[in-house]
Amino acid sequence: MGGIGKTTLVKEIARKVKGKLFDSVVIATVTQAIDIGKIQNRIAELLGLKFEEHSTHVKALRLRERLKKEERILVVLDDIWAKVDIEEVGIPLGDEHKGCKLLLTSRELNKAGDCVESFGLKPTATEVAKKCAGLPIAIATVAGALRHKRLFEWKNA
Repeated sequence: MGGIGKTTLVKEIARKVKGKLFDSVVIATVTQAIDIGKIQNRIAELLGLKFEEHSTHVKALRLRERLKKEERILVVLDDIWAKVDIEEVGIPLGDEHKGCKLLLTSRELNKAGDCVESFGLKPTATEVAKKCAGLPIAIATVAGALRHKRLFEWKNA
């Protein structure tokens, strides 16, 4: 759903984790008309990388190498409307760079995933969100405190 504070939430998360969990945080808005070059340019700009190339393939290679130089970096892709090929953008995945983490926001639950379903947390997580009055900052704070906690701890919260 649009307008519920996803972008506000990721900006607040970025502010809180920069310098603590991550050395760098970059946020690129994807939008409905996915433009790989525009996403690459935004990430590069935030990292101080200048592209002389016009090919998205070459930009992806340079961006991947630049991101690998960051020891701990959070890359946020905000407002995803359709599938985005992360490798085509140039974001290193998995073992290629363990210090690079990816945060995605989407209006579509099926695109971003729903980890609470697999652990049976959804009813409890929904109740916790209600107790936070739907405020993104309150939800982010409580969610951070409950990260990696067991179901009974969620219920106690």
